[in-house]
Amino acid sequence: MKFNLPKSIAWHASQTLLGASTLLLSQTAHALNYFELEVYPYKTAAQGEVELENFSTYTRRGTQDAPAPDNNKGLTRSSFEASYGVTEKTEVAGYVDYSRARSQGDWDLKASRLHARTRFAEKGELPVDLGLYAEVEFPRKDENDAELELRGIIEKDLGQWTLDVNPIFEKVLKGAEKNEGWELQYAASVIYRLDERWHPRLDFFGDFGTLRDFEGRDEQKHLISPALDIMFGHGLSAGFGVAFGQSKASEQQLVRARVEWEFF
Repeated sequence: MKFNLPKSIAWHASQTLLGASTLLLSQTAHALNYFELEVYPYKTAAQGEVELENFSTYTRRGTQDAPAPDNNKGLTRSSFEASYGVTEKTEVAGYVDYSRARSQGDWDLKASRLHARTRFAEKGELPVDLGLYAEVEFPRKDENDAELELRGIIEKDLGQWTLDVNPIFEKVLKGAEKNEGWELQYAASVIYRLDERWHPRLDFFGDFGTLRDFEGRDEQKHLISPALDIMFGHGLSAGFGVAFGQSKASEQQLVRARVEWEFF
């Protein structure tokens, strides 16, 4: 079944992305978001396509700068996402983020998020494939009430290899850290398409701190994560990996799992 939205919605989604880009230039975020250890590719949902996704992590070893449980050891995080292809090049999505500490039985709602993502030109028309992503997050029980994330999407295919790079800029829009300025983060991946089903990959995530004052090496957060994507067919895919912290402030070992279903 294919859904069709009015063209006005597609126009407003595009304007949201453009407006967010303008905001980046006119203003000056929060730390690395462990709920979103994802590298976004150039490809977006097709027009009328629905994507349902769950992404979860479990922290086996917490940060080195605090004792357990303050270092998040034993923490489980889980995000549920629904995306919709507004046009052939633009999608919109909503998320809810939950977490559960090892000593707790109940899940806590941590945040809700909305994003719009678009791509430019057709694949292969430019030297690199380009896209843009804008997200607004609404944390709960946090000193910040609203945060904005902008990320570029740069992708290049080299034979069976794919390189994805996401430079990320994040800022608190409302809350205690509103005046701290833009934070610089990154997400990147090197993917090898072994065949149509198996895609081993190496992912990189990091947070340098604010643009005007980078944090010290031990306060920055950097992760390296070998992972494997599995394409089952009929729109169903999954991914599994382990992330390793590269600084004292990073959680030292996380297990990652993702399940996604795409359909019309």
